[in-house]
Amino acid sequence: MNMAKPQHNVFVVYPSALLTWWEVVREGDDGDPLCFDTREQAVAYARAMAAAGPGSVVKLENWFGETEAAWDVAVRSASPAP
Repeated sequence: MNMAKPQHNVFVVYPSALLTWWEVVREGDDGDPLCFDTREQAVAYARAMAAAGPGSVVKLENWFGETEAAWDVAVRSASPAP
C-alpha cells in the first residue's frame, strides 16, 4: 500500500529583474515564468492555480528573494449540482 503524501505545489510570485512586472513560477518547473503587470494580478493568478491543485502554497518574494508572505491554499471544493 502506498502511503506517500500528496504532492503539494509551491507557486512563487516575485518582481522581474528590472522591476517592470511580476512573475509567477511553480517551484521545480523549468518553464518560463508567466508575467503580470501588477503584483495583485500575479498573486491572484497564483492563488487560483494553487486552489485548483492538491492544496498548495503561494509565496510572495521581494527583489532579494526573501519571502514577504506565504499562504496555504486549500483545494477548492466542487459546487453541488443544482
